[in-house]
Amino acid sequence: MSLAQNIRKTINYSKKNGYTEAAVAAWERVTAKYYADYDYHVPDKDTLARQKADKDVSNIKFSILVPAYETQAVYMNALIKSCIAQTYENWELVIADGSEKDVVKDLINQYEDVRIRYVRLEGNNGIAENTNQAIAFATGDYYGLLDHDDMLTPDALYEMASAIDKSRPILAYSDEDKCDISGKHFYDPHIKLDFNLDLLLTNNYICHFMTVRADVLKKLQIRKEFDGSQDYDIILRIVSSLLIKEKENKEARPIEEFIVHVPKVLYHWRCHENSTADNPQSKMYAYEAGKKALIDFASRMGWKVDVRHNKHLGFYRIEYGESVLAHRPDLAAVGGFVAKHGKVVSGIYQGQPLLYAGYMNRMDLYQNTTWLDLRNMAVNKAYQPVYQEVTGHAYISTLFTEKKELPQWMQELGQTTEGDKKLLELGEKLCKRLIESGARLLLDPVCVRKM
Repeated sequence: MSLAQNIRKTINYSKKNGYTEAAVAAWERVTAKYYADYDYHVPDKDTLARQKADKDVSNIKFSILVPAYETQAVYMNALIKSCIAQTYENWELVIADGSEKDVVKDLINQYEDVRIRYVRLEGNNGIAENTNQAIAFATGDYYGLLDHDDMLTPDALYEMASAIDKSRPILAYSDEDKCDISGKHFYDPHIKLDFNLDLLLTNNYICHFMTVRADVLKKLQIRKEFDGSQDYDIILRIVSSLLIKEKENKEARPIEEFIVHVPKVLYHWRCHENSTADNPQSKMYAYEAGKKALIDFASRMGWKVDVRHNKHLGFYRIEYGESVLAHRPDLAAVGGFVAKHGKVVSGIYQGQPLLYAGYMNRMDLYQNTTWLDLRNMAVNKAYQPVYQEVTGHAYISTLFTEKKELPQWMQELGQTTEGDKKLLELGEKLCKRLIESGARLLLDPVCVRKM
């Protein structure tokens, strides 16, 4: 990220959150430097040739859907070339063009590849309706969503096909990065987590590159009232339907088997002055649409909650009221940070400065985790017997929302280094047992116990 971009981000952040928080955020950007040395490298020629010759990979047909509107020829040309360069060749590119000018049409006429399908629309009806027109013409097994000025890596469809072939999920997604206007310089990779329900309920971290099973997307369609966050709405509707099925049928496959993460950068998100990738302030309507999609999700789940914007643009927080566990039987426990001398002392962010937002702001977001600290945890009633079995003590909530004191046995153990270590081991053991039961653990960064 350039100096000018950093300065602009800091100014916008200070207007929203105050100068103190902005100073901390700026310091974090300077010192933490998450993936600062990143550069995208195209797979070597031998790898690409091997992928192209692979006859064992599934014969899934991908439809790449592109809603276009007055797209610059240089961007559309790069997009088309990125599709033609795919090592996996069973695809079609469906471009639904709502432009008044013939720039896109004239460009496509220069290509003789029959896999490129051009649909001229009567007018521009927005991202959602234009995408629905592309869906109507698509013939693939899985649909991939590609913005009209972005690009795929040459191995994108091969890696997607390989992952999909293993379990035929409803949705598959990859990591992504950003590129400058020239499309030659790559930075800010988004190295994503495997499906994480509660992180998804704070932001659309799935985003690009996403492919969805054709029958599912045809049925759902893109809703125009969510333009700007239409992808987020699609994902949340898929997730809610799977969660409802999971709730109604305990024998149903867990949602994690239907949503697959491909841990490779397969998508280049082009940044320019008006793109949300590089200038979050440019599309505030998109964040309002995202909030609306999240409210709609909560309604379908039957949750009586409030949704508000997080201090970071494009991120949200669901307010569950007095107890998140009362709304969420799928959660075995909820916990927060335990900190000492300004640093987190346990859990997945152990050693991180407490004031930092973390990579992709994750330290400021709800998320499912593998480890909670006994000294800042509440356990759902159904799982309290497991707590007692593991710790050997009666259950008492230690969640630091009302400055609750720790139970005597924890205070005594915490007086020595060995006792501290024992508390961490017990917490880790308990969390492992809870996860093995099929439940989720929730990390709430708002709950902080300072030792």
